[in-house]
Amino acid sequence: MSITYFLHWSSKVNNMKTDNIKKIVLVGHDNEGSARLFDCIVSAYPDIDFILVISEGLYYGKSNTASILKLLREASWLFVLFRFVELVKYKIFGKSLLSLARKNGVNAIYTRDVNSRNIIEKIKTFEPDLLVSLFTMQIYKNEVLSVPRFGGITSHPSILPQYRGLEVFFWVLANGETETGVSVFHLTNKVDSGRVFEQEVVPINKDTSVAGLYKKITEIGGRLLVKGIHDIDSNQISYFPPKGDSSYYPMPDRASFRRFLKTGRSLF
Repeated sequence: MSITYFLHWSSKVNNMKTDNIKKIVLVGHDNEGSARLFDCIVSAYPDIDFILVISEGLYYGKSNTASILKLLREASWLFVLFRFVELVKYKIFGKSLLSLARKNGVNAIYTRDVNSRNIIEKIKTFEPDLLVSLFTMQIYKNEVLSVPRFGGITSHPSILPQYRGLEVFFWVLANGETETGVSVFHLTNKVDSGRVFEQEVVPINKDTSVAGLYKKITEIGGRLLVKGIHDIDSNQISYFPPKGDSSYYPMPDRASFRRFLKTGRSLF
């Protein structure tokens, strides 16, 4: 899916109206996924006031040095290289979160920790109705989640509680799954563990690449977040019962990357 296609789809869901949700805090990392989700939500709800919290660093609670050492110690270097190339492409050809925020008149602030006293006070001053997390490594604590009156929501690229964790669009391909999905759920202080109220199953084709699946689930995640905001606003939430056993995946390691290569699939 090209960026042009994504923006074309985004234009079809703009000018949605809300009665109860008037202010939203968006929290994202400066990457392609967060930028796409940001553009989708802000385009869909032009009458809502937004602020954007841009998270810095790789792993939550770790310095850049500690994060890099953790990646080199635990993750597949080839997968890390793939994600680095994707990030470079985004930095060169994509629109940064900050530029999208400025284009849409959204105030942006940077932080390493969304739970810091400074950020919580800024969010309180804004008096939001909802917090929406956009593909970030932040772990939210109860104090920040209690500020918006409707709490916080996010999207995750799997049918929860299966495939909780990191880079799961890679793991489903490495594990030979024939389908995956996207879930929108309420944020809690436990990773990927809130109640799911929007969900869509995504079939995996034989020629699906990691990059292709990432773009597809981001598109669906944006659409489901837009719908989720509407359903919260209109008090029309229906919850999905858990499907399957809970599973958690870390950054892809060397063994999983070798297994991925044996599937014959591509990264790009």
